[in-house]
Amino acid sequence: MSQPPENAGNSRQTDGRLARGEATRDRVLDAAELCFAAHGFAAVTIRQIAREAGVTLGVIGFHGGTKEELFATVLARRTETLTAERLKRLDVLRARRAFSLRELVDAYLTPYLEIASRGDPQWRAYAQLIARIVSDDQFYPRVRELYDPTAREYMAEIRRLRPEASEEALATVLTLTVSSMLSIVASRARIAGLSEGSPVRQPLEYRTLLVDFCTGGIEAALAPS
Repeated sequence: MSQPPENAGNSRQTDGRLARGEATRDRVLDAAELCFAAHGFAAVTIRQIAREAGVTLGVIGFHGGTKEELFATVLARRTETLTAERLKRLDVLRARRAFSLRELVDAYLTPYLEIASRGDPQWRAYAQLIARIVSDDQFYPRVRELYDPTAREYMAEIRRLRPEASEEALATVLTLTVSSMLSIVASRARIAGLSEGSPVRQPLEYRTLLVDFCTGGIEAALAPS
């Protein structure tokens, strides 16, 4: 009967510690995300995050670093998922060589709508957090490297479809498109209220309306004078 390697026990112990460490890190990041979303970056303290996560201040420092580093990590882990999906859809369009502006807008907007419709409380917190920071220019230097590379990929394709558009016009229409996307996620209760009794719908249910709205706005704004 074969015997397990002498170091098998140590390997299992190491794997267990790594798994527990990853679980603790996720708990810290989830807690930070909820706190930043609910109260804003400036109002949140490391002590609040530790209390929300149920860990000590030292654990927060070990897994998250400073508050600024923790904030950046919270944003980065969500952005990776969103960016991957947007670039995958863009690759599909590019492989076809010919596509419409509406298809391009849909490829950019729909991944966020799908994620925001999952019902995951952490993704809801991320949506709330992004709605907070996008309207405050002080956060732009902190987040530009997370969001701008993918935005520029899409701007390049809009430019190919509308070559007469200026760089500023392209940046403006994409920024307004992002604002509309965030608003449809953050303002659904108001939509229901203004429409007198309509149910609060999932973000993805607004996909067609939102894509039509943004495509029409971009076409009008970038039309040759």
